[in-house]
Amino acid sequence: MRSKREKNIVGLDLGSHSIKAVELKTKKGKGHLPEFELKGMGYEILPHDAIVEGTVIDTMAVAETIKLVLDENKISKKNVIISISGNSVIIKKIALPSMETEELAESIVWEAKHNIPYPYEETNVDYAILRPTEHMDEKNLDILLVAAKKEKISNYSNAISQARKNLVAVDVDVFALQNAYEVNYNEQYSTRTVAIINIGANITNLVVIEKGHPQLFRDITIGGAIFAENISKELAVEYDDAEKLLKGIPVENIRADQYQYILDMNIQNLIDEIDKTLSFFETGDADKKKIETIYLSGGLSRLNGLTGIVEQKFQVQTELFNPFRRISYNENKFDSIYFDEMAPLFGVVTGLAIRTADKF
Repeated sequence: MRSKREKNIVGLDLGSHSIKAVELKTKKGKGHLPEFELKGMGYEILPHDAIVEGTVIDTMAVAETIKLVLDENKISKKNVIISISGNSVIIKKIALPSMETEELAESIVWEAKHNIPYPYEETNVDYAILRPTEHMDEKNLDILLVAAKKEKISNYSNAISQARKNLVAVDVDVFALQNAYEVNYNEQYSTRTVAIINIGANITNLVVIEKGHPQLFRDITIGGAIFAENISKELAVEYDDAEKLLKGIPVENIRADQYQYILDMNIQNLIDEIDKTLSFFETGDADKKKIETIYLSGGLSRLNGLTGIVEQKFQVQTELFNPFRRISYNENKFDSIYFDEMAPLFGVVTGLAIRTADKF
């Protein structure tokens, strides 16, 4: 997974609502991080129910959409990287005594078997040794253990193969977000504590990064599709009309106050789950563990007023995440207005494309 480096790959975000692609060109930077230039990007809506709750249901439809998003945007590279999230992905931080590499590998297997709620043989397991924090005992290793069900990876791999592309790496959504944050907000990466909340169609990814160190990860099973389904049910409208309402488009015979009441309830459900996670992080050490900025990413992050609602609830500066903040692009090739409107949707996929210089 993310502990290995890959070259010449295209980031591909296979979401339940859409497929996004990003291709970057790496340039030698002035500091310790490389600089990036955008070579290609694309966004295509998937047919409804082609991917449901992270599972590919219509492999052909997904494969055709992959080919469309890449061909339409002249992205020709064969090698792609994807990311996964949800219940079939387990992320755990564990501490082990310092030991030799061979001994550590054996210990990781033992830890995986005891920390993963699936048979070990049915999972792909990887790990990364985290950089030590100022409070860490030097005698111990802080390790990030990641496990994903092989069935989940195979499910995506089949669609990519049908699209005639090569799946060369699999990452995790929250790690991709961290990559995008480090490159685009490097001036504060090692000094501030932030939360990135990526609100997708079915899952909201949340990662807390404390002064450059990932501290807390959670996938919340609430997203834009859940909002739309609830609105459709409560207001007795078609799903497509519910999506229009979420985009701020009026729907015949639906009053604004009717819609707002249902929307507010759904927002509150999401806020409650976010609150549980952030409170868990800050509990017991509030002075040292204070989140200073919240970044919102994903399709639902553009929901009118959501940034202000989150900021008011948590009394923390909240803004939309910009995964192209430090990535250059040809203004004659890419429309800057498109970036302003669509940037928050590309957090995960840009982090995947950045993987070519992944140093973790």
